[in-house]
Amino acid sequence: MKRFQKMTQTGQALTEYLLLLVLIAMASLVIVRSIGTQVKNKLTDVRDRIENL
Repeated sequence: MKRFQKMTQTGQALTEYLLLLVLIAMASLVIVRSIGTQVKNKLTDVRDRIENL
């Protein structure tokens, strides 16, 4: 019984780590996309200013 309980706890811990990993990955994607959009907008602005010289 104790062996089964220990395996269940280990499986639960792995599941929690997996959920945490997925959450961190999703947050990272949102941040990278946001920063990427801001950089793209800045570069477009620079390009437009150079073209208007």
